[in-house]
Amino acid sequence: MQKRSIEKLETIKNLYLGGFNLKDISLEVKTSSMFIKKALLSLGIDYDKEEAIKHKEKLNKILELYNQGKSQLFIEKELCVTRKTIRSLLKINTDIIYRSKSEQHEIRYGTEIDHNAFDVLTPDSLYWIGMLYADGHIEEKGEASIDLTLHTEDIEHLEIFKSFLKSNRNVYTSKNSSCSRFRFNSVRLRDCLVELGFSHNKSTSIIPHALLKESRDFWRGVVDGDGGVYNYKATPQVFLCGTLETIFDFIIFCNTYIFIKDKYPTKCKGKNLYEVHYYGQDAIKIADYLYKESNYKLKRKYEKYLEILNRQ
Repeated sequence: MQKRSIEKLETIKNLYLGGFNLKDISLEVKTSSMFIKKALLSLGIDYDKEEAIKHKEKLNKILELYNQGKSQLFIEKELCVTRKTIRSLLKINTDIIYRSKSEQHEIRYGTEIDHNAFDVLTPDSLYWIGMLYADGHIEEKGEASIDLTLHTEDIEHLEIFKSFLKSNRNVYTSKNSSCSRFRFNSVRLRDCLVELGFSHNKSTSIIPHALLKESRDFWRGVVDGDGGVYNYKATPQVFLCGTLETIFDFIIFCNTYIFIKDKYPTKCKGKNLYEVHYYGQDAIKIADYLYKESNYKLKRKYEKYLEILNRQ
């Protein structure tokens, strides 16, 4: 009996030193966790004390790796600890500057982006804000993701947007879709857009911000996204589709800055979606004002504008 007890103690000791946890040792020797702790203590091993030391060492290692710029995913795999534990530790530690998901993403994938691109409303930034106003999508909470989705034939335009943001992220095209998407994460850029009235469900509720609606660059971006420039039966045409507020503000813009007679929006398919069409000389004047001597523009629609000019 004594020999069997000595053998069990030896087995418990070897399993513990071999890295087995309390639960696994308990299953292996078919005895309670409390008995195992007492057995280890009789061998000069204070299980609870040793585990507390290991836990503290692991926490210190988490902080060390995080300060080295390692991502939470890397730490999770390296130390075999849950992401929830990592986040909880980092958020309660006042000596640590907790990184946003966008910053984590840059570390994890080595991606770059100009987080200050929308800080100043330049003609260039206003154009891309207009494109995002029309064809962009943002997450107001959580990961702070932003994406611009266009038809695959306009993928070159997404590459230009990528260059504007000084990013090395990839533009993706879905195998089962005719659309391409450039997606990135940035709390700062997301917050700038939110301040300008953007929201998760902006397609049916967005209203042009006062800082945007007097800019021809902004409206060129909106028309490139949700409008069109073309010859309809040899007649020049410019149109725009959007929320009622968006269409009214575009009409006011055309009247104020291009001296085009006011029109009234017409309802189109979709919740809170309206459109306005301009024809002939009015369309030419609007296209001139939006596209002439402009930096960024959608190639496909700019070429239609040039066709209009060539037919005059």
